Amino acid sequence: MPPRSARPSAGTEDQPHLLLISGIGGHPPAAALDSLSRLSPAVSVVHIAAWGDPEPVRADWAARGLRGEFLTAADLDDAVAVGLALHGRYALSGVVTYSELLLRPQAELAERLGLPGNAPEAVTVAQSKSRQRQVFAEHGVPSPRFAEIREEADLAEAARGIGLPAVFKPSLGAGSQSVRLVRTYEELLEAYRDGRATVSAFLQSEDVFLLEERLELEADGDSGWAAYCSVESLLAAGERHHLAVSDRLELRHGYAEEGASMPSRLDPAVQAAAVDCADRAIRAIGLTTGAVHTEIALTPQGPRVIEVNARAGGPMPVMFEVCARYDYAEQIGRSALGLAPDTVPEFTRTALMRMVPIPAGEWLVAAQTPVAELMAAFPELAYVKPRFGPGQTASRSRTLHLATFMLGAPTPGRALELADRIERALGIELVEAGAQSETALARAT
Repeated sequence: MPPRSARPSAGTEDQPHLLLISGIGGHPPAAALDSLSRLSPAVSVVHIAAWGDPEPVRADWAARGLRGEFLTAADLDDAVAVGLALHGRYALSGVVTYSELLLRPQAELAERLGLPGNAPEAVTVAQSKSRQRQVFAEHGVPSPRFAEIREEADLAEAARGIGLPAVFKPSLGAGSQSVRLVRTYEELLEAYRDGRATVSAFLQSEDVFLLEERLELEADGDSGWAAYCSVESLLAAGERHHLAVSDRLELRHGYAEEGASMPSRLDPAVQAAAVDCADRAIRAIGLTTGAVHTEIALTPQGPRVIEVNARAGGPMPVMFEVCARYDYAEQIGRSALGLAPDTVPEFTRTALMRMVPIPAGEWLVAAQTPVAELMAAFPELAYVKPRFGPGQTASRSRTLHLATFMLGAPTPGRALELADRIERALGIELVEAGAQSETALARAT
């Protein structure tokens, strides 16, 4: 499907009017506004208030003195209506989001206004693991064997067809939430019932779960890395630009993600095969515009697609900045205007993002090192983001990680070593929820 051309903006022709849809997840709105304002002084925002207070984002937008409007919407459908009304007052040239959960209104607005963007049908496939698996099977894209589960009665047949152990996951989801390795039918039943009871952050729903063949993703030998990677791509002006391959840290807490590193330390031939696999998957889904983050399993039989995401991987804009001084968020904005990228990343060091998983159970955070102290002690840090403070409770039923941080280092090996030192320095101490004795005290790491 050829990409749609941008409609000229109202006002000054060389200052297009961009719309950022924000509300939850993805690249932080403040950083996104910095990048988009390099393309034009006219940047409006539609912020979906269903997940929280829009006022901090409004203040960030107002502080930049941008032309346009800051608007709020109640939900995904309302975001489309608000965007259409804005276009009637001040014609839009492009629509951008950096969030998985906001892809649908972005695609619908772009289609209805004739702006560059992915077709809503392609976004629907990209957000559905079930639909992806079907499309990959139709187009011969290598991916895991799978069975759909729509009701409890489907569990036994799925287990027989795929075999156990296997991986259970919701079709609609992000961040590895509710993804489990199930070894027995009893564990599969428990995972299914828990999945049914879990409230998703998505405002839309898909009443389907998957049981997939297990791929040995957890570790690539004793290297410290997992046996999967991701391909970071930019689709613009009818071309697919595969910018980098990112490695994944070894999985030590089930399928809770542990972090990523860029650029890849993998052999060039392995990287090329992963990129080719990602390219085939992107074409099969029909994506044409913006960022794409494709996770690839590295199996003895060759690369296999885990999933395709029609947006930047969560930390990737910052990782590109740390290791290549490359503004990925700005280039995504260019794509939304129908423009080809005007630069490519040139890597000078390694960026590593560490995600510290919450151990299984219910925990009280007893102590952790202040962020300012960590930043002063480790100049290599780009940021540290604790998810909890002392006195708060942490459970994997609500979120998967205690903290995240990002660093820059000369090599992947040095980055791993430094990440271990910083993780110890986080000083996160956990007490079992309800426990009274000091013997319950545990280091998160």
